[in-house]
Amino acid sequence: MANQAAIVVGGGVIGMATACALAGRGVDVTVLERYTLGHEWASSHGLSRAIRHAYGSRAIYTRMVTRSLALWDDLARETGRHLYTETGVLSLGKAEDGETLSGYEVMRDENVLVERLPSEEVRARFPQFVVTDEDVIVYTPQGGMLHASECLLALRDRLSAHGGVLREGVQVTRVEPTGAQGEQGRVTVSDGSTLTADRVIVTAGPWVHDVLPDLRLPVRATRQQIIYFDGLPAEQFGVGVFPVFLAGIGEGGFYGFPLQGPGWLKVASHVIGPTSDPNEPYPPDEREIEAVQAFMRRRLPSAADAPLAFADRCRYDMTPDEDFILDDHPAGRGVVIGSGFSGHGFKFGVLIGELLAALALDKPPAFPLDRFRLRRFQEASDAAGG
Repeated sequence: MANQAAIVVGGGVIGMATACALAGRGVDVTVLERYTLGHEWASSHGLSRAIRHAYGSRAIYTRMVTRSLALWDDLARETGRHLYTETGVLSLGKAEDGETLSGYEVMRDENVLVERLPSEEVRARFPQFVVTDEDVIVYTPQGGMLHASECLLALRDRLSAHGGVLREGVQVTRVEPTGAQGEQGRVTVSDGSTLTADRVIVTAGPWVHDVLPDLRLPVRATRQQIIYFDGLPAEQFGVGVFPVFLAGIGEGGFYGFPLQGPGWLKVASHVIGPTSDPNEPYPPDEREIEAVQAFMRRRLPSAADAPLAFADRCRYDMTPDEDFILDDHPAGRGVVIGSGFSGHGFKFGVLIGELLAALALDKPPAFPLDRFRLRRFQEASDAAGG
């Protein structure tokens, strides 16, 4: 496909990374973004995203994180932008949660620098936290936070340097394979016009059903909320003394980040939100704000009285198993689908871009893709007698 054309539908982190990977291989690439890069409705907007190695027993993700950190570092050096801050990652869990202990064992087996800490050592090293009945507490000095909006700008810089084009304000209404045996892709936009390319890669996030209306992918758009607090001292909650953390993730739980941006502490619930229409705005959920504040009173009491600075929204495109979809369209290879990033895809952005580019170019991927193929949903349905 070298020197041929590709269209990427969706200009979030996955779409921009895919376009960069294709453009870097000599493909003529255009990204169609329905709004603007990093718009406030986007799954990729905002100050930060966590990058952590802990993935329970799912070792492939731990390996993918290791590779992703190197790729983000390459992008930072190439563009001269600061994309990642290493804060360390603290996981407060229990043996029975099914995640924390197995994640520790996988990280150890994969030679990730990791420590299992007794509660008294957590209290000494991280006195901000109240430790109660957690019996598996894991700390990884590697890992921290990606600066999300800056990552998008870096990908824009790379795309431009490779001759790719970003077109903003283009609303795609349909994508479908076309040509002989579906070996090309066709895009219909809101004014009724059509565009064709050798490959169309759909990375539309929560809007995937808007652009693939007939496919009925097992993906639902959910609404999430991120809470920021102001007025906290850097000597207690700044980078270097306060880590990215996860608490009770096996039971939903909460996660948070050290002070960032204008000096805000970020804390949010990890519970998957209700299904929602990605085209409809939603106001801050006061109950969720109260739940986060109640968590802080229990676990971060020295931050419990911090004033609320901002309640931001975020959307997930969720699959039933929370694994990604990286596959050809069932009707033809002219369309490649990247979807279902389920609230944890950002950290893999540059790597997923390379994997989707490999699919589009019919090249061997850097990681096996069986886990991410569409056929797993039919297999699960068949196994359940559906």
